[in-house]
Amino acid sequence: MKRKLIELWKNSFILKWVDNHYTKKFLKKLENDNFTILCSNCVGGIIYHRAKKKFLSPTINMFFLQPDFVEFCLHLDEYLHEKLCFIENDMGHPVATLGDDVSLKKIKLYFNHAKTEDEANNDWEKRKQRIDRDNLYIMLYNLDGITIDEIKKLENVKCNNKIVLTATPLPEISWSYQIEPVMTHKYPSNYLERDMFNRFYLEKVFDIPGFLNKK
Repeated sequence: MKRKLIELWKNSFILKWVDNHYTKKFLKKLENDNFTILCSNCVGGIIYHRAKKKFLSPTINMFFLQPDFVEFCLHLDEYLHEKLCFIENDMGHPVATLGDDVSLKKIKLYFNHAKTEDEANNDWEKRKQRIDRDNLYIMLYNLDGITIDEIKKLENVKCNNKIVLTATPLPEISWSYQIEPVMTHKYPSNYLERDMFNRFYLEKVFDIPGFLNKK
């Protein structure tokens, strides 16, 4: 019965109306267009959906551990010239590496929304061609044991705006933004869970259009 009620709510006119209302408010504030969001988890895809924009980034529907994501941003061109090398795993979704650990540190990419390696590879190759270097934004998290020194490496990366979302204060990082973790959520410090009106937590507590309007 509970599952049936949830499905009825998901398909209800009220939910669609409320979600459309939030989207209109978001779009009214958003002044930017054709932006590329490099992000360490699914937050980019959620933002693109809310903004009704084309995916101009390869980092959609997948995630990195934060130290690997920093390496990816620091050596973006080098990694984008590499081919994904898929590896066996027991995670239930494709996992690939980039880099050779000689001239370029080997990093892992977790395609947790892809059903097959071909799907993951095709989406990656297609979307990496769309990156707009003149309208670039970076989003990461203070998770996975990343250090202050590792985060600081991004200080001089050329982009329009960057942010590290953190559950604890990072006074050393001027572009950090603290959000209290929600311990009742499945992933308390990712801020991606949605409420009953389909708003994900991050858009309630952080001005995403304002972040993307900075050119």
